[in-house]
Amino acid sequence: MGGKMELNDLAIFQCVAAAGSMSEAARIMGYAQSNITERIKLLEQELTVRLFERTNRGVILLPEGKKLVEYATVILNQIDEIEKHYKKIPIKIGCTQTIASNYFDLAAAIDHQPTIELFIDTTVHLETMYRKKALDVLVTNKTTTLPNTILFNETVGWLSASGGQDVYLISRDKECPYRKMMLSLINPLTCKIVEIDTIYLMIDLIKKGAGRSLLPEHVVQEKQNQSLLFNKIEQQVPIYIAGNEINRRDVRSFLEQSSGLI
Repeated sequence: MGGKMELNDLAIFQCVAAAGSMSEAARIMGYAQSNITERIKLLEQELTVRLFERTNRGVILLPEGKKLVEYATVILNQIDEIEKHYKKIPIKIGCTQTIASNYFDLAAAIDHQPTIELFIDTTVHLETMYRKKALDVLVTNKTTTLPNTILFNETVGWLSASGGQDVYLISRDKECPYRKMMLSLINPLTCKIVEIDTIYLMIDLIKKGAGRSLLPEHVVQEKQNQSLLFNKIEQQVPIYIAGNEINRRDVRSFLEQSSGLI
């Protein structure tokens, strides 16, 4: 280190602290574990303190390590803000197809400052991208192990067509929050249930009277779906956001301006 702390060492330290193990941090960052271990050792030597307690299961932050997490978070967030301001680096946001189509106005994103780049994929793939620093922000309606806060609570209800069949259409994705909520509200043993691959196919089937489903209110607000019936329920689905405070603030601001959601 040549007597000088490097920003990358703080990033490595932050990743190890979040992951709870050198090996997991190495996997996330794409480094050799020996490199991660050496950088942490040199950082401790430079600061003349022990940051972690090593165990068979990984590492545990010591008091000085917890303090450095606070400093590192502030410093790295400020570096991100400086780079975005002067280099005009876009905010890279990852979300699922449902959230993108319901809440992110792509036309508004083009003119937004800072620039927004939207990455649409499954939550599992997006979490991997986020851990590898390929995303700045992750917005999801599924529970995640990433540090997160609730961005907003989504209004949901029963979507159906007049005279539609008494069939419940649910997502094939076992982790889908709408599926989980629907199964908690009906009796799966007595109700006829059909699993559907995509929300678009589900909506098309509902329009044809093939069944009903529990979906976000925003779906029925779209012009092409306004002929459908929507019966709101009390329960809501939390939408989570992972990212540093600056990026979370920018995403919140964008949604306020473009969709009036928050």
